[in-house]
Amino acid sequence: MTLAETFSFLPYGKYAFYIWFSYLTAFVVIGGLFIRTKTIHNNTFKQLRLKYSRN
Repeated sequence: MTLAETFSFLPYGKYAFYIWFSYLTAFVVIGGLFIRTKTIHNNTFKQLRLKYSRN
């Protein structure tokens, strides 16, 4: 298999912009949701540790 055959799926004809833009948008949204969820999770754990810590 040559390099040209490997990347032959990239152009997508005249719809390339829309297809790759939708992939990029999906990855950015999923990445943003992951980061936001991780941040909320960490903040919740910090609050629970403070609330239930033994002084």
